[in-house]
Amino acid sequence: MLAAAIAATIVNAAAATVEEQLRALQQQNQTLLGLVEKQQQQIDALNGRLERIVADEASPASRAAAAPTRRDGRLIVSGEFGLSFFGGSSDAQYSNEEFRVDDSNVYLEAELARGLYAFGEIQLSRREALDEAYKIGELYLEWENVLGRWTAERLVNLRFGRVDVPFGEEYLVRTPLKNPLVTHSLGDVWGTDEGLVVFGEAGRFDYALAVQNGGQQLMRDFDSDKALTVRVGLNPADGWRVSASAYRTGQLNAASEPLSEIWIGNNVFRSIGSPGTSRYEGSLWQLDLRYAWDDGHLLGAWGGARYDDNDPLADNARRFTSFHLEAMQGFGRHLYGAVRYSRLEADEGYPLAGLGNFSKYFLGSLFTEDLWRASAGLGYRFNPSAVLKLELTREERTLAGGADGGAVNQVSAQAALGF
Repeated sequence: MLAAAIAATIVNAAAATVEEQLRALQQQNQTLLGLVEKQQQQIDALNGRLERIVADEASPASRAAAAPTRRDGRLIVSGEFGLSFFGGSSDAQYSNEEFRVDDSNVYLEAELARGLYAFGEIQLSRREALDEAYKIGELYLEWENVLGRWTAERLVNLRFGRVDVPFGEEYLVRTPLKNPLVTHSLGDVWGTDEGLVVFGEAGRFDYALAVQNGGQQLMRDFDSDKALTVRVGLNPADGWRVSASAYRTGQLNAASEPLSEIWIGNNVFRSIGSPGTSRYEGSLWQLDLRYAWDDGHLLGAWGGARYDDNDPLADNARRFTSFHLEAMQGFGRHLYGAVRYSRLEADEGYPLAGLGNFSKYFLGSLFTEDLWRASAGLGYRFNPSAVLKLELTREERTLAGGADGGAVNQVSAQAALGF
């Protein structure tokens, strides 16, 4: 009897304990349900506020009111620097084993309104510059999707101001971070000029049309005949790119604008007429083909140019042909190799500096008929904003009349950095 009583007491105590635990769990569940209900009410209230905000922002009045806020808060600052070393043979432009701050630019971009942007480029150092002064690079307003909902997005866009001449493909990858080598090709047609550029794309097709001054004078244009550029491009399949470009300087005033805005052969396209020359002009065309894969590419370009003037003492007409081939291949995540061969020919000769002594081959009286360059280099890309490059280059020329112009050997090293 005593054992039975003890057992009953233990069972009753255990039952009471379980009942108390169940009651406590029930109270906790009720508390949690209350918190969940309160949180749901808060979420519903926030959703209602968000819907009202979205509706307000969709109204034209709200978009107009918000424009000053975007204008004040969307400034993007970036830059790119090339820190280089050049060592060349005795007839080279860099024959003194020179360290240089090379092709270094700061970029500013601001959104002024929806689809309207301002872009500015400050050139701290330019490899082709003949002085150490800071210069204005590109400086323009860009209006995207001009025709709005009536056309496909990005079909018609405008840039107005000082804009890169949209000729060929190499000018797009001239900067230290984008160029796989340190030097450029001999064709290397590029320039930055004041004017209007219309560009766009639709599917695999793209185009660019430009009307620009044509001369190097920054503040004035001394001739009403403008430079014209057209480029059409097609990406027919993944990795493939083909484009065709044409450009004319327009007729330039030989006295006031002896230098055009376009560069070829590592020097500017310029007048070669006698002092009696009042007008000169040039025209260029080029076909570009490129195939790219995950860690490399193969590309080529073939083109030509024409120079003419109204020199009363001589016929200075010139015809040019140029081509270049380039290949790049990555080896692992960081290392890559690149090679390039380019050639530029000018019948009867033209002032072409190449990598040679600038005063001798561009500013002097020696004209070049044939110039070729072969380059090979290695690069180590730490990340998209930091790369080290080393390049060996050989260049040979033939002067007007067939005389041997000798050879230039050059070693180049560059640290390219961006932010």
